[in-house]
Amino acid sequence: MLVPLFCRRLMPLKRIHRCPTSFMPNRRFTWMRSAGLLIICFIASVFLTSCGKDKLEFSFTKLNSGISNDLNHIFFVNDSVGYACGGDRYFKGDLLKTTDGGFTWQDQSTPDMIKALYHLCFTSPDTGYCCGYDGKIFKTFDGGNNWQYMQTDYYKPLHSIFMFDGEHGFACGGDGYKSGYILNTSSGEDWNSDTSEVEYRDLHFFNEVEGVMCGYGLILHTDDGGVTWNYTNAKQDFFVALDFVNEHTGFAIGYTGSIWKTEDGGQNWDRLRNSNILFKDHWYLNCLAFRDANTGYIAGEGGCFFKTTDGGESWHVIDHVPDADWKGISLVSNGGFLCGTNGAIYRFIE
Repeated sequence: MLVPLFCRRLMPLKRIHRCPTSFMPNRRFTWMRSAGLLIICFIASVFLTSCGKDKLEFSFTKLNSGISNDLNHIFFVNDSVGYACGGDRYFKGDLLKTTDGGFTWQDQSTPDMIKALYHLCFTSPDTGYCCGYDGKIFKTFDGGNNWQYMQTDYYKPLHSIFMFDGEHGFACGGDGYKSGYILNTSSGEDWNSDTSEVEYRDLHFFNEVEGVMCGYGLILHTDDGGVTWNYTNAKQDFFVALDFVNEHTGFAIGYTGSIWKTEDGGQNWDRLRNSNILFKDHWYLNCLAFRDANTGYIAGEGGCFFKTTDGGESWHVIDHVPDADWKGISLVSNGGFLCGTNGAIYRFIE
């Protein structure tokens, strides 16, 4: 992270000579000068504090994805087998698989994957789903050797898919503040849909009736299988990702830097970090992953990458991160993987 200019050592102020009696400052001038000094001291204290953040050193290894399009999501079934998806929004979808811990990647794209892919979900090493632009969904029952193409009724981006098994699940998507939709299936092939006025970005279900969904300015909770969705107290950001470590404890991030935590299954949320404001480091976040209730990671644009070991109360800057806009993160036994712009895939080890 660049060291802010204000972190430089402050120079001593010049001696202020007593004003002649013929030019004594009026009260308004004195107040303005005092207010100015207070503002300067506040700015300096903020930046000096930011300079003292603890930094962590990870080992990063660049892996050859074989593609140059953006990768939007990465998902490892175990330490050896993983998948990544992405592509060019309007012209091509990319789907990759590794069986050797990311050292080599095979292209599993099919002719039907003509537009970008956004999210992967596997319920077993062999059974998985992938969703993407124009409401397209693909599924495999043989570890990605073959992918069945399904076209839903809504030709908008599908950003997230969550499956309980090979037949039951949900998907969501939309287009910013213009429109959104959520799909559900009980067969894995036919999808029912419901629309909204804003885009949905991610969703998580604990069972077939209780789940959480986030999107443009909101986080919602359902306890009737998605028939109705209730607003929660989380707001004032474009919420882009969720991650739950159990049925009670979970985390959410907003694109403009806010971080939230729930301990009652997503019904109520505590804000751990506000959205970006003046005089504070700006984080633009895209993805998160937690090992347990205490240890987690968030990543986003401009190579930003952070770790917490106290359940999100504080975040350590990870130093010397490769420069990319990170869009996906997946954890394995010792470290994990990041994917992002221009086909970037990196393995990190702590």
